Parts: sequence; C-alpha cells; structure tokens
Amino acid sequence: MAHPVLWRGKPFFYPIGNTSAVCLTQDLCPSEKADVLLLGCGDPRHILYTVYINSTGPQASRKLDFTCCDLESAVIARNVILFTLLADEASHVLLISQCRKLIDLSSDLDNWHNGPYGHFLRMCTKDTLAELRRLWQLYVKTTTFSPSETKEFKSTYAADVKATKTKTEFVCVSSRAAGPLAMYALKMANDHYNIYWETGICSSVPKRPSEVSHPNPTLVYSLAGDKFAVHYGTDPLSCFHLAEALAPAVGSTRHPEQVTLTGRSICLQDAVFSVVHFSFEGLTQSSLCQALGYSRTTKSISTPFSVAPWKSACITFDPDAYGTGIQSPALTTFNIIDTSNLLDHIGMLNILAVIPPILQRTPSATLYMEGLYDGSPADTFPQQLCGDIATIGLLFSLIPVSFISQFTNRSNMHELMRIAPEDLAHNQIHERIAWKLLGGPEKDVTDLDQPIGIAPEQLAGVLFNVYLDMFYYQNLARSMSMMKRISSSIIFSDIHYHRRSFAEILGVVKRRVTADLWTQSMNMLHGKISGDRTLQIGRNFYLDLCCQLHLLGIFTTDFLSLPKVQEVHRLSRSIVLHNWKTLPQTLCFVLVVPRNRLQPLLPALNYAGKAVLQCEVKGEKTLQTFSCIKTVFGTVKISGKGDGKTATIEEDTTGQYGTSPLVVWFWVPSAVLMNGSRHTVTLSILSNPATCMSLVKTRKLGPDLSLFSADIGDEELVHILRQDPDACPESLEKKNMQIGSHLMKTSSACTFVTLDKECKKPLTFTTRVDIVEPEMKSSLASGASPVVNQVSMHSVAIVLGNKSLQLPFPLPVDAKNVKLRIARKSLYIDVILPLKLAPGGTDLMDMFPVIPQGSDLALWNMHRINLNQCVPFSIANKKALSWIDFHTILMFSERERRIPRGLTTGSTLLDVKRTLQSIFRYASGIADGEPPLCYGLLEEQALLVIIFITDLRLDLTSHAMVADAWVMPSSASSEQTSSNMKQLGIAVEERKAWMHLLVAATERCRTWEHKTNCEYRVQSAIPLTLEQQESYLLLR
Repeated sequence: MAHPVLWRGKPFFYPIGNTSAVCLTQDLCPSEKADVLLLGCGDPRHILYTVYINSTGPQASRKLDFTCCDLESAVIARNVILFTLLADEASHVLLISQCRKLIDLSSDLDNWHNGPYGHFLRMCTKDTLAELRRLWQLYVKTTTFSPSETKEFKSTYAADVKATKTKTEFVCVSSRAAGPLAMYALKMANDHYNIYWETGICSSVPKRPSEVSHPNPTLVYSLAGDKFAVHYGTDPLSCFHLAEALAPAVGSTRHPEQVTLTGRSICLQDAVFSVVHFSFEGLTQSSLCQALGYSRTTKSISTPFSVAPWKSACITFDPDAYGTGIQSPALTTFNIIDTSNLLDHIGMLNILAVIPPILQRTPSATLYMEGLYDGSPADTFPQQLCGDIATIGLLFSLIPVSFISQFTNRSNMHELMRIAPEDLAHNQIHERIAWKLLGGPEKDVTDLDQPIGIAPEQLAGVLFNVYLDMFYYQNLARSMSMMKRISSSIIFSDIHYHRRSFAEILGVVKRRVTADLWTQSMNMLHGKISGDRTLQIGRNFYLDLCCQLHLLGIFTTDFLSLPKVQEVHRLSRSIVLHNWKTLPQTLCFVLVVPRNRLQPLLPALNYAGKAVLQCEVKGEKTLQTFSCIKTVFGTVKISGKGDGKTATIEEDTTGQYGTSPLVVWFWVPSAVLMNGSRHTVTLSILSNPATCMSLVKTRKLGPDLSLFSADIGDEELVHILRQDPDACPESLEKKNMQIGSHLMKTSSACTFVTLDKECKKPLTFTTRVDIVEPEMKSSLASGASPVVNQVSMHSVAIVLGNKSLQLPFPLPVDAKNVKLRIARKSLYIDVILPLKLAPGGTDLMDMFPVIPQGSDLALWNMHRINLNQCVPFSIANKKALSWIDFHTILMFSERERRIPRGLTTGSTLLDVKRTLQSIFRYASGIADGEPPLCYGLLEEQALLVIIFITDLRLDLTSHAMVADAWVMPSSASSEQTSSNMKQLGIAVEERKAWMHLLVAATERCRTWEHKTNCEYRVQSAIPLTLEQQESYLLLR
C-alpha cells in the first residue's frame, strides 16, 4: 500500500458505524446489476438498507453482489456472524453457538464454500478465512474461562469501557443522523450516548437488564489485541434515520421537541438473500484494489501486494473464484465503489490512484468518498486533492459530480446549524461525495477512456505542483505559516503520502496521457525535483523517489540504468558487495531490530500516536531517507550467500505484544552503497512538530528520533538481497514494473489540455478534427467557414454545409468563445475551446443529464429514490415545520443569498433553486397558510406546466425533502386555470432548465420499464423538445 508505515499504538475499533445507512445502488439504472465493492466496509447497515430498498419496484429483480473489505478483521468476523444468523434464524448463547458452527465450517476454503453459507458468503483468500476462524475461536474461548478468569475478564472489560467513554459533558454525535431535524435530536442523542455506554445496550432506561450479564466478546478482540478498544464516539443510534422518528407522522400534530427516547426493539424480518452474493476480505483496502487490477491484468491469483500493514504475507486469491477458466468468476471490476471514510485515514490521492483500473466504464459507475472536514469543504477539498479539482480530475479521469453540476441532492447543511460561524474552522463537517468518470454526462460518448495530451513542460509543472502539495510538511516556511492558523497537531497528525505514493500517481497519469512525450516530461519533472529547495529535507528522499519510479516502470534516471550500475560496480566495488558477481539496479535491505532494544521504547511510541516510521542509510558524508518500508514482528531465516542470498520471515502473530524482533525491509538504488565505505542503517521516526513535542517529552529518544541503528556490515542485523523476503523466483516487483510500463495511450482521438502559466488550472481544450465526410470536405476545400454550435455542456458540433460533426469533451466548454485553425488543403480543423467551470450562467443547457445506457436510462447527477419508501410527514402543525425554512434557505450558498431577487438573477441554477424554494414553502404551508391546489410555471404569462403535490416526504439517506408530485403539461384544455393555483413566473432559460429537470425528476422515481418504442430512444432526444409550444412527455 502506498501509505507511510504508522506505528500501531492504540488503534480504535469501529464495530458500529457513525453515519446513517445509505442505499448503495441509488446511482444505478433500475435494470442494472449491482457490482459493489465496499472498502472499509464497517458494519452491514448499508448492505441491509440496500437490500430493503431493492426489495420492491422495478429494481426488485436486481442481482446484488457485494465484495466487502476491511483492515479490521473483527469487523468482517462480526458481519459474517450476523449474515449467517439472518440466513438461519433471527443473546449470548446464540452468538457462541453460531461461532462454534462457523469454526467447524472454516477449516479450509473448500469446506467453507461447500457448506450452507458458501453459496452466498464467499471468502476471497484463505488468509481471510483463517483470520476469521481465529477470532471466532477467541469468542468461544471466553465461555471456557475458569471462575477467576471470568471475573477478571468482566472487571477488565468494565474498567476499559469506563476509561474509554469520553469525558466531554455533552455528546451529540448521533444527532447528524436526524438530518434536517438534527436541531431537535441533540438532547436525545446525548441521553442515548450516556445510556449506551453505561448499560451496553440501546435503551431508554439507564439501567442494564439483569439478563444482560455477559460482556460482548466481539467487542474485545481487534487490531488492538485482547482488550476493549471501541472508539469513544460510538453510538448505535448514529446508524439509523432519526428524521423518521422526529418528523410528525401523517395525521399527527406532534412537535419534534416532544419526541423522547422510548424502549423499542428493532427487528430484522424476512431478509431475502436469494439474489445477494457476498465476498469478504480482511485486507488493506488499497492493496485489495491493486491486487484485483493486477490479477485481472496478469491472470494470476498471486500478487505482490501485502495483506495488511505489519504483515509479511501477500494477497493470494482463491483459485476457485479468481482463477482462469472459472465459469462464474469473482468480480474484479465494479460499478459501485464505496470507500467509507478512508480519505480521512489514507488520503484522497491514494484512493484515486487505485480506483480507475477497477471501476467499470459506464455512465452510472460511481465512486463514493466521505469524510470529516475541518472547516468548509470548499476550502479543504483542494488541499486534500493537492491541486485544482478540474486538473486532478483530468489526470485521474474521475470528477466529483457536484463540482460539474454545482449542486447536490444530498444535504449536510444541518451540520452547519449547530456550529457558530466563528467556530467553523474548529468543527468537523461530514460530507459524502460521488465521483464519476469524465465524459459520463455526454450522451454520445462511447469511450470513457479518451486520452488527453499536455505539453511536456506543463505536464511536468502540474505534477511538480502536486509533489510540493503532497509533501507540504517538508516545507518549513509553509508549515510555520500554517501553524499560525491551525494547531500543529492537526497539520501533521495525518501524513498520508511518501515517495511511493507519488510514483503510483505518476503511473496513473502515464496510462492516462498520450505516450508521445512522456520521457521528455519526466526528464523535466526530474530536473524540477532534483533542483528544488523549497522542501528543505526533500533531497534526503531523492534516491527513494528515483528507486520507486524505477521499480514501477515510470522513469529510470541515468545513474540507475543497468550499464551505468554495472560499470560503477566494476570500478568501485563496495566492501559489503565484494562477492557479488553482478549488481542489480536496486537492492532490498532487511534490518532486524532486536526486541530488547525496542521494548523500552514502546511506551514512548504508543504515546506518540500516529508516528511515521522510516529508514535512513547514512554514509560518512551522506544521508538518504527511505519512507517506503515494510514491517513485521518475526524472525528472519537466511539462505545462501552474496548475490544468491534469500530470506524468509516467520511472522509472530502476537505482534508487538510478543517477544520476536521487528523486521524492516525496503528497496534502495544500488548506487547508495557506492559513496564511501562505511554505512549504517537506521530505523527512525519522521520528524515534525507534532511527533517531536510528544516524543522528546518522554526522554526516550534523541532529537533525531532514531529508534535503532546497525552497521551495514553486521550480517546478524542487516541483510542485502536481490529480492523481497519470501519472494518467488520471478521478482514480483519486476512483473509489476512491466505492467506499469506498457499500459499507455496512443495519440488517436486525443483532447489536448492547455494549463495556465502556473500549471495549476486548465484553460482550454484543443482537438483536431479530420474532415472525411465528402460533402464536408467539399465545403471546406471551397472556402466555407465552419460554424461551431453548443450541443450540450460537454460537446459542440462543427457545421459545414448541411452536415455536422459532434465533438465531446471531458469537461464543460464554452462554444461562444471558440477559436478555429483551419487547414483547407490538409482537410482538418483544430478546435480550441475554453473551459466553462465558473458557477452561475444562463445557458447551462443540460444541467440534469439523462443518458442512454444499454436498454435503460442513467442519471448522472441525481440519485434515484423509491417514493413509496420515502416517509411522508404531516404539515398540520405549522409550528412543527420551522425546520423546513432552515432547510430550504440552506440550499443556497452565501454568494447566492447575497444576490437580489428578481425574475432572473444571471444564474439559471439559482433561478431554479429559488422556484423550488417557493414551491416547498407554499406546499408545506409555512409561506401562506393552507397549501394551494397546484403550481403553475409561467413564461411571459404562458402556462408551461402544472404541478400537483400530493405529499411531502423525507429522502432519509440524503437528509433531504422531496415532493411526491404529478405533472401535467400545458394544453388548450388546461388554459382555464384554477383560482387555487400558485403561479410562479420563470424566464426562458429557466424554462429550458425545468424541461430538463422534470424529465430527470420523473426518471429518478419511475416504477415502470422503458419499452423498445420509448420516444426518448426512438427520437434520440431527452427531453423530446425544448420548445414551449410543443407537447412533451412528462410522467410521475
């Protein structure tokens, strides 16, 4: 995994989620099979809610396939117990009984897959099954304790719970699950949190029932060992949709403030798994993504990617599921990938670097990220991306949907209501963001992997900017400036990237851009990095970066070329390599840290929190740092000598709680040993203000934060190898390098991107159009001037004579400011278009795209809902609806709220939002008492459409409000309008937007299937027309 190695002090255990359940298939077409990958899956609330949502309507026959991955094996172990219980029958005795049953079934993969659960609960690797079996055995073992052991177990459990519970006076973490009604859930959330941590159950009574006498063993064993390590903010109430309980039910006048906790059980009944398939992985999330892509490309079940941090084993898939020639192979690509809150733990760029190869190429394919933002997401999002959103999107071929649309159907504005403006920078706001492939909104795009071209100097410039942002903490001036505004513990607490991370990002870019000028771009980038002085300690990582670029087949510097290495080895052979016949370009160093040297430092390391480990190779006058290291507790066994030496590691499963030494290994360029004869290898902690302050206080470490050093000639503690420990004869790193070197784009059908002078933001797209159609060739050759028309936000049409040619682009463009370069003899046209990404504007032609996908229709920026499963609420008590005013007001940004009201505002999107606000305020009765019968949208006194609202409902997963409505297009018979119609004036551009919106809103909640004679398909137009006078199809 391309993430720095963190010392595992006291990891928290998250057995229960801290956000409410979402429907994972909400962005798919109703007829589309759901191939879902859950990274950091956590508890199964999202899965169960998705199964419930897909139990009715046109999606009821949808096949659901979930692949679940979590670094915490205890999460997977708990989930398997739950799913097998649901499949069998729906207390402590039942839990232990089920664990014994699972232990009997999990002796090996064949036994499991041939058992009663193997047909729908599959294990992807034997290591996963072995780890789950170990945990189930530990759960059962608690029943065999002696009386004294049982007493100690209970007392330790109770003491850990008491010590873990937060000392904060008021805890309302679960209130965000109430969405727009969160203001009414604050006290209830605090009360429930305290009851849960006092009693261990979800209840309204602050007293544990007598029958609840056993500590839950599934909360005891985790990555933290055999102790209670559940996160102090855990509250099961956070998983549920509390708005349903707070909003007044239909026919009720109850105020949300009258809702209190009551003793109420939650039942799961009739769980149907006939169309649901699960695969489970207890692995590192990004390693699984890389392993899936590797396996699909090489057709191999053995991969070079580690099972998890602090593990020596690599991922090897089950041959019966991932092998070649399998009739129904396991999934290696997915149309839904949910990463939970991984961006908080491994960084946004590390996610984007591994997702593209395994995301299916369809308009509906979606990547979800969610996280907690300190301050405004608009401010912190580019910081997390280490660059401009549009630029990073072009490099990775993925873009946040809301960035293009300038809106989202999911609301988190209720979180702002509980935070004073002056405290915004010090509070965390939860945000869930959907990403989709570039070009997805364009109806005529068939290849969603169109390459892009960038001038070498600009490509080098933008990548260098990303490099500087990824390693900002090595820029002392920038760090000090940030510390004046933000606490150092926040700035340096989450360091997610090292040089391997950057190398893997370059690998993604290499496969994305045209191959023509890659070497030239990398030479320029290499020059910028090697000459940089803004990262004061960046030069210490120079050889680390060069090594990783070479290993991945991205770029090989001159001193790493094989002839150069062999020549240097012949002329100045290092003492430690004197008996090596040939010298490879890179070497693997293995450092053994004796337990007696490490043990006294463990309290200081555990106190330091997220300390980043690294290795240093020091010469008499040189120091090079290597941050891409691997670690495991165990013993090393050496075979052979010289360049034939190999190593195997026998892992100590008890980890830091055992007695084995710590084994660290990492790759270096062989040139590192050519500078001087005396070298030492050191394991140290990355120095930054946060770790320095905490570790120096312990007086266990010096200012260099060195943990252990050994002379490179010490053959007991330092080993130099040609390949990784436990590597097979064919170097997996070499095979990985070969894969990274050949997946490059050709220059055909390429869009050329021009960036600004700072190489940060894209300015224009250029594409060359070869004119091959006879009539268009004749027109061009005869001197006709091409006309460029805007077809959609992402495409234009070149018109010559009576013929036209449509050109799609990855991001919105502005045809009004097009420039053309015409070659009449060579018969081509260069089309140069500026990007149009600024908010606002009056000609946003298709801001609600509905896209043909196979025999179905896909929505690009609006998720689907089942209106029958959206909870209706009463509007009888107007005092109980004040939250609606806040909810509708907060749909506007600060900029939008400052714009004066009028028929038009200069922004079509803002005009639509203001009309929607009026409709919801009148429909709820808070604007003018009794709601009107219907609503008429009028353009210059001409009635466009009549909207009849039957109910207001809660879209629980999105914390939003929706109207269950019927729409009637205007006609001669509807001109006699009712006196009880609320008329809302709209301008021409807003009218066009509404024609798009009503089609998309109809599509998102439809309960029928589109037939082969569907007019959208027959006429290839959605909507059918934008003309006011013509009738068009609108259905509920």
